[in-house]
Amino acid sequence: MIVVVKEYGAVTRKKGNCLLIKGNEEREICADQVKELHVYSACNLSADVIAFCMEKDIWVIFVDKYGNPLGELLPFSGGCSPIYKRNQLILADSPIGIEIAKGFLIQKIENRISQLKHILHNKRSKKIIVQLKMSVQKMNEEVEKIRNTCGKTMSEVRESLQGYEGVAGRAYFESISMLLPEELRFFRRERNANDVYNCILNYLYGILYAKAKNIVYKCRLDPYIGIMHVDSYNKPTFVYDFVESQRIICEELAFHLCSSGIIGSNSVFLEENRLRFTEEAKQIIISEFYAIMNEQCYFKKKSMTGERKMYLEMLEVAKKIGRMNEDVLAIV
Repeated sequence: MIVVVKEYGAVTRKKGNCLLIKGNEEREICADQVKELHVYSACNLSADVIAFCMEKDIWVIFVDKYGNPLGELLPFSGGCSPIYKRNQLILADSPIGIEIAKGFLIQKIENRISQLKHILHNKRSKKIIVQLKMSVQKMNEEVEKIRNTCGKTMSEVRESLQGYEGVAGRAYFESISMLLPEELRFFRRERNANDVYNCILNYLYGILYAKAKNIVYKCRLDPYIGIMHVDSYNKPTFVYDFVESQRIICEELAFHLCSSGIIGSNSVFLEENRLRFTEEAKQIIISEFYAIMNEQCYFKKKSMTGERKMYLEMLEVAKKIGRMNEDVLAIV
């Protein structure tokens, strides 16, 4: 269960084995059922509650008034293994690091190709069919270029990999824009854009980054030691590397929300020259994201939730980095 505390002045306390949330109304929730606690600005937590959440392995996320993650609290379990950290530090200067980064990018592009091919089967417009086929062909070409890229250090191949990924990304988003209703079409993919689709995608990416960071921690890796993404102050660059392979979760959902009319121009408003989502739209986006993460899917012929699959994919990378048996790693 995900518990959201957003009412102005609401106070969360510990009561026995429960979280007691006091606002205009009072809620009492058994802590054993809670996985995440999302706390908005102007809400209060006692130190007793924080310690209780750490004891119960409840992930506490602090968000601003728009729902954007600001920070998090996780149970302390000894930090990253020194072996993992040492190996992470040399990944950017080794062929193994290059192969891991290439794997993330290839998975990202191939996921997008699969989405476009699935859409292609249901389209009748000749113009759209031609556009989708062109995009798929271009993306396949860039995948082959990434596969064939070789080097001894990431600095030798970083620009090439980013270039190939950029070309494939433009081909993908050109097709996605064409498939959307005319009023929701966008010029290009942007982080600070003021169109509905990009705003949804940026909002979902923010949620995904927080989820991926938690998974990286559980696999005893350091989220701040990147491979392809250059290390930067206070930036979880390894999370950015890993998320490349998981972006399709957000991209398919953003396309679904826009193309089906669930989220549209009436779901946003302009504030401080930026588009903001209405409270109702935020609730829809968040609930849809977590519904997807809890859906059953297959990984290596085993049925599991999307979140579990994401964890096991990160775990495989951790095993490559640490060269340890799975039983040494934290298993959720």
